[in-house]
This record gives sequence, structure tokens and C-alpha cells, in this order.
Amino acid sequence: MKSVATKIFFVVFILSIILFSPKEVFTDETLFQIESTDLQIYRDGLVRISQTLFVNETFPVITLSLLNSSVSNFIVLDENHTVLDYEVSGINLTVFTLGTKIVTLQYDTNSLTKKDFEVWSLILNTPYNLTVSLPEESTIIYMNEIPSSIDLVENKMTLSLYQSSWEIGYVFSSIIPLDFQVTDLNVNPSNPKVGEEVTVSVKVTNVGEQIGSYTIPFVVNQTTEETKTLTLESGESSIITFKIIKQIQGIYTFDVGGIYGTFEVEPSNNISSTSFPLEYVIILIVTVTAVFFVAILLFKRRKVNVDKIFKLNPQLNKEEKDVIQFLADNEAKAFESIIRDKFPDIPRTSLWRMVKRLEKLEIVKVKKIGLENQVELKK
Repeated sequence: MKSVATKIFFVVFILSIILFSPKEVFTDETLFQIESTDLQIYRDGLVRISQTLFVNETFPVITLSLLNSSVSNFIVLDENHTVLDYEVSGINLTVFTLGTKIVTLQYDTNSLTKKDFEVWSLILNTPYNLTVSLPEESTIIYMNEIPSSIDLVENKMTLSLYQSSWEIGYVFSSIIPLDFQVTDLNVNPSNPKVGEEVTVSVKVTNVGEQIGSYTIPFVVNQTTEETKTLTLESGESSIITFKIIKQIQGIYTFDVGGIYGTFEVEPSNNISSTSFPLEYVIILIVTVTAVFFVAILLFKRRKVNVDKIFKLNPQLNKEEKDVIQFLADNEAKAFESIIRDKFPDIPRTSLWRMVKRLEKLEIVKVKKIGLENQVELKK
């Protein structure tokens, strides 16, 4: 009997260790701590969520809740900007974090906002304290609770929210793009003598819906000679004039507000004529003129109106604008590897996510050429 009782006691003791010890060890450890949660709301209703977590590096995985189950553009990195593996199930995100101390994650969603007429609403139930940045020039019109703080950061209304269910209504003014039209090119004289003043004028019309300023450069043979700025009301027109004198004979090509033209500077009357055959001069002039016009047509075909892209997409950040400008300067297209070389400070995964967002905004298109992706601006 004593032997049986001893065995029973031993079995009960071992079961107690198995059942209770792991649980106590598990609860004594801190799996992760959320350092910050930031929400950036764009004018089209897209919400970008960014979180930073401090992680217990001895645990292989952590699981946390997303703010919505309908998400996209996921990226999860460790403190060395190395991509971490993860799995998403509903609103639960599982990240494989063994050996990781800091986790940064980012994702987008269109499901936290809705629009009724001109009023936008942010609706969410957050288990975290977080910071929300509304679009520029937003005005809050209602809130179901009072936030911890409301600040203005870089012209954006920024709210600090605590753990709760939130509904925040806001409106913002529409940005009407400026639009100007340049017409009625006039060159006088079109065949000036050496040292004679040439007047080039165009008509600028504000065809947009609001008052605005327009800067127009006068470029001769790819050199900017002068720049002028004028302010026009909606529907208003004005004549803008440039004057130039050239001391060397020849054909000059100019660009004024996107309109191209030429003028030919001829020898002055006091210069004796040469005995060079006239037919050779005519052939030379025709050849040079043809070359210039072909160059102009090629230049116009390659040219992309970057300013128009920026005006139509005010939500673009500086890095996105820099990449767009680089593509415009590179005949409107470049391989993804070349873009990475040009912008080494942008992590590879962040650049990939940026390209996908620009593609979603229909600013660029991505084409597979061989084993590489070519990014091309849409014209």
C-alpha cells in the first residue's frame, strides 16, 4: 500500500509540474510592447497604419490585432530593416520574431473611412493608444469622444486617441488644379540681322477655375535666357514678351511655355558677302532646320508634365515625387534596379511598396522585361 501511495503521489507531482509550471513561466515573460501606432489619412480615404513594437527576442512568434481585416501593402521589418515572415488570419497578425528586438510594420486600408457627400468619417475600434493625422486643411465637425490631445503638425490636424471605439467626422477644401494655356506665338523679326533685337511674344490664358500664378521660361538653344511670372484671374489672358539679341549668325531654336519656334540670324549689311555657292547655303540651312525640328519633335514626345502629376496627386510624399522626377528626367522610364541605385536610402521593400502605390494611382505602369521590372510614367 505504501508503495502504491508513493507512486500516486509521484504521478500527481509530475502532472502538477507539467500543467502549472509552463503557464507560470509564460505569463512571467513579456512577449512585446507597442511603442507607437500612427495613422495617416489621405484625401482619397486611404489610411496608412504604422506601428513600432519592442519584442522579446527569445520568443519565436508574436500575435497582435490589426485595426481592420481588409488590408494591403503589408511590410514587416526588424531593427536591421530585414523583412520578417508573417501570417494574417482575419484581424490577427502573426510575426515570426525569434532573435528580433524591434519590429516595424506598415499596411494600408480603405475600410476605416467612409464618405457621405462632402463629409468624411473615420470609424475604428482600437485596442491601442494611437495618433491620427488628418489630411491637410481638414476641419473636424464631430467626435463621439474627446481625444487626449489635438495638435496642428505641418498643416495637418493630429489627434492622440486612447483605447476605445471612435467616430470622427471631418471635411477639407477641394484642391482645384491650376491650368494655363499658351498660344499665339509671334516672332518679330523672324530673320534678324546680327546685333538686331528679336521680340518673341505669346498669349497666356488662365483656363482653370481659380486665380493663379504661372511662371514661363524663355529657353534658346537649351539655355534659359529669361523667366517671367504673371498672375491671372480665371478666364483672364495676358501677352508676355521676351527680347533677345544675338551677335552670331545662325539658326536659333527656342521654347517659350511649351511652344517651340526658330529664328535665323543673318549677316548684317556691312559684312561683305562671301563667294560661297548659294545652293550650298540653302542645302545647309534646310539640313540644319530639319535636324532641329526632328530634335524638337523627339523632345516633345519624351517630355512628361511632372508639375501636372504633382498637382493632380497632392497626397504624394517627397520620396514619391523624387522618384517621379527621376523617371521624367530618364526618358520617363527606368528599371527598378536603376531606381534602387539612384535612391540607396530607400529600403528595397519600401521602394517596391512605393512603386505599387504609384501604379495603383495610375501614375506609373510596371512592365516585366526579362527578369527585371521596368517602371514607366504614364503620359
